Amino acid sequence: MLETIKRKFVPQANAHRRYLVTTGDQDSLNRVIKLECLIKRCFPDDRAGTLDAFQVPRARRVHQPFWTAPFTCLQTAIHAINALTREPDVRYAERHPGNPFKYPHVIITNGPATGFIVCLVAHLLKLCYLVPQDRLKMVYVESWARCRSLSLTGRLFLWSGVADMFCVQHEELAQRTPGAVYVGQVAARLAPPG
Repeated sequence: MLETIKRKFVPQANAHRRYLVTTGDQDSLNRVIKLECLIKRCFPDDRAGTLDAFQVPRARRVHQPFWTAPFTCLQTAIHAINALTREPDVRYAERHPGNPFKYPHVIITNGPATGFIVCLVAHLLKLCYLVPQDRLKMVYVESWARCRSLSLTGRLFLWSGVADMFCVQHEELAQRTPGAVYVGQVAARLAPPG
């Protein structure tokens, strides 16, 4: 997703980006820092908006027994509630009185089970009218690596209907997936021409 942000970034002074990174994923945190440093270099004035990052526990680790997954998913859900309902930091509130961005407008995720739990929590918050209905719109982008079949997380999103938009990056897979939107190579590294 960071590659998508880098390719499609449009500076907006009133924007706030919130990154959710799983606990212990130092590589992703370093990539977020690197991306945000690049954004600050390109837009040194306040046009880049503000940002913050939250760490959430991983919903399920690789090779974790399935019977323990409900406990770790519950931990993720509790942290997700905090990340989805916490107001941006003081610097943002000072620049934007009345806090028009108390709740995220859009959640974009690309495949891990943690992303599904975060979106499920967002869906439940909206279902219980705890957040405005025009917030927490969910976009799921199936991983570029999935070209023949959907991932488990992709199947969960498709089956549950939680995502407001279900995107696929391979045209053949999009054609075989009902309700999928073909978006092309939004996050894949492209080879330079010629």
